[in-house]
Amino acid sequence: MSFTNQVNSQIEIVPANDLDLIIANIFGIQCDGVSNVQLLAVQDQFGRFENGSGIGLNSGLVLSTGIITGLTNPNNVFSSWSLSGYSDADISAFGAAAGQPSANFDACVVEFDFTPSISDTVRFTYVLASEEYPEYSNTQYTDRFLFLVSENAGAYVNVANLPGSLIPVEINTINQAVNPQWYVDNSVGPNSSNFVFDGFTVPLEAKFYAQIGISYHIKLVISDISDQLYDSAIFLDEQEAYNDISGALTVNGALAEGVLDVFHFISDTLLAQPVESIIVTNGNYNADSLETGLYHVRFTPDPLLFPNVAPLYYTSGTTWSTADAIGLPCFLGSGNVNGTTMPVLSGNGVINGNIVIDTSYLKSQLEPLEGALVKLYDLSNTLIAYTYSDVNGDYDFINIPSGTFHILLDVPYIPQIDEHSIVLENGQIMYGADFGVFTTGISSIDNLTLQIKENLSFDVNVFPNPVSDILNVRNNSKTDLKVEITTIDGQIVYFGSLNQGLQTIETNNFSNGIYFMKIGDVDIRKIIIKK
Repeated sequence: MSFTNQVNSQIEIVPANDLDLIIANIFGIQCDGVSNVQLLAVQDQFGRFENGSGIGLNSGLVLSTGIITGLTNPNNVFSSWSLSGYSDADISAFGAAAGQPSANFDACVVEFDFTPSISDTVRFTYVLASEEYPEYSNTQYTDRFLFLVSENAGAYVNVANLPGSLIPVEINTINQAVNPQWYVDNSVGPNSSNFVFDGFTVPLEAKFYAQIGISYHIKLVISDISDQLYDSAIFLDEQEAYNDISGALTVNGALAEGVLDVFHFISDTLLAQPVESIIVTNGNYNADSLETGLYHVRFTPDPLLFPNVAPLYYTSGTTWSTADAIGLPCFLGSGNVNGTTMPVLSGNGVINGNIVIDTSYLKSQLEPLEGALVKLYDLSNTLIAYTYSDVNGDYDFINIPSGTFHILLDVPYIPQIDEHSIVLENGQIMYGADFGVFTTGISSIDNLTLQIKENLSFDVNVFPNPVSDILNVRNNSKTDLKVEITTIDGQIVYFGSLNQGLQTIETNNFSNGIYFMKIGDVDIRKIIIKK
């Protein structure tokens, strides 16, 4: 087995919100046989890793003798936590049997039962990484990992051994001097800037033959040896490189028709874009060739067959109301969409707004957000309408009755920090229910202006829009009007008068982004500056 540390890949460490699912994924096609998952560890000693190509893996489970949140630091930062954690009797026993130190600290233990559905050789790929490398190799500080398997409640057998031997994998058995063919020096090289450990092993394989009719208990444990300093971690890879999600869907008891969008749960950090969109016909769907990882899916029912049923996300249970991660290849292959059919609105009020997204990670400006799902709720928190923002980030709710409402955006992975509270009387129009989508969350932008239908706007044409340098304004009203242009956060950038006829406003000194033009006291227009 060989591995060359040549991939500069920023490994990602996230909480293990569904440990059962991650353990099941490590078993691949045998995932249905995993049960009774238990954890013994201090908080933040375990988690999930993604984008692990820099250490030769894909994604999976990480167990550490320290705190996992610092594992993406550069290697000149020491990962050394004294957690006053657990010691493990099996780590001690295996160390003593091998003539190695047995005193251990800060153990991280995951245990579970396994009942195979087919008889085969179950294989696991893992990497041991450590801050003990290279200074404390071949000393008493030989941090140890064990992959223990018990057959029918018998004695444990360790299957995490050196290739072709029964010698356990630990710091003293793989390092820069002992078995260096399986050791990777991370003091320099492409991963030294984003992976904290000074060294790690090449991907190694643990395996055992599992038979139908026999119950297995498995224990994964890693521990500091001789002291609590200088952390180590084990990374266990999920099975299979590419997988499918398939299953059957219903909406209100009928076979679903519509579109299923598949989102990657980890990679999208600002705005989720589907990695695959699938047409659902007769309730059946299949998303193929997906990399092993965590996903969730959104189903949008056909609006003609299922009118007023909002797009919803898969969740455990019977509805698709919130996003729930689906691990591959061990996924929940079926779901039931019991969408709530919304009543037809019979009022004549209107709510209008605009949505922008922070793209400062690319360039310093706010851009209109197209395709955001906007949901309107009443005072009892019942969803009564939904719509999507257009190419300019605009959205409208019409035919709204009198009442109190609030609006929530559905942008995967971005939490909503606050919301607009809107009170409408019959026939009123609420402009400016605007939102900004930022990496820290979705924030309401306070541009609310209440109007009535009889006083919507003056006879003024504004063009072009978007505009770069010169904005043309034609005042067809029979009076001069005052005009004010502000940024989306309320800063005034232009103030003046609109005479009757055509005049121009220079915008070449304005930054790219969204602006609001207020004409008179009641007419508000959105202007996009794009150069």
